[in-house]
Amino acid sequence: MRRIFADLHTHTHRSDGVLSPTALIEKAAERGLKVVAITDHDTIAGLEEGRVAAEKHGLELLPGVELTVTISDNVVHLLGYAFDPSNDRLRTYLDAFSDGRRGRMQAMIDRLQDQGVTVTLDEVEDEAGPTAALGRPHLARILCRKGHAEGMQEAFDCYIGNDAPAYVAAPGRPAREAVDVIHEAGGFVSIAHPGQWMSGHVMRNLQRAGVDAIECISPSHPDYLVDYYKTKVQSSGLLMTGGSDYHGGSERRDERLGRLGLSEREWRPIARRWRGDGR
Repeated sequence: MRRIFADLHTHTHRSDGVLSPTALIEKAAERGLKVVAITDHDTIAGLEEGRVAAEKHGLELLPGVELTVTISDNVVHLLGYAFDPSNDRLRTYLDAFSDGRRGRMQAMIDRLQDQGVTVTLDEVEDEAGPTAALGRPHLARILCRKGHAEGMQEAFDCYIGNDAPAYVAAPGRPAREAVDVIHEAGGFVSIAHPGQWMSGHVMRNLQRAGVDAIECISPSHPDYLVDYYKTKVQSSGLLMTGGSDYHGGSERRDERLGRLGLSEREWRPIARRWRGDGR
């Protein structure tokens, strides 16, 4: 079995994951990982807790974040890595994302109320916690608890999924702006899980915007796509990233941690970019 050394795509309860940063790091250590990136959606609120836990368990924590951006009339996700979390421009940028997510949540709540489903923003914020990026899973859990849906899937299917009546698209900022912010904070940027749907046009425009890497290894990538994107990074001179996109929850999702990511050899180019060495 391929030994996984680094998982560069994980989520905690600071966005739409299940585990706290501490619990995520503990589980990662149990499964033999040596490097983890916490990449919560549009927030870095979990990084300090994750750093303390990683130090305790002998892991390295690569600073990370997953950003929702727009390019060529498409919404895509970018992964920012190895930045300075205290950078002022980065913090201002993420604060604006937080405000946008809060506005989006209120818009979905308004649509639910139009259908006779009563949920308040206070309830969602209590569910999410004060520093979390508000997301649909927080709202879905409220819908389940109040008896409007029997499970998370039903909440999405009936109310807040992409084709459901209360759906509102996540806020996004231009990709080039996101890349510039991460670069200014000393980091680098990877295209998250491009999958089969990302057109060559969008990929080229992201490269023109200054991305540094492609996430080749992802649970949404079967072997042939992994091979395709590995060939692409080799031909373009980009870095390769990879991870489990771990959120926790179901047994199937939980199995991903420690099974998807980079080998030690694949990790070394990232280490050189981050630390300036090849360890």
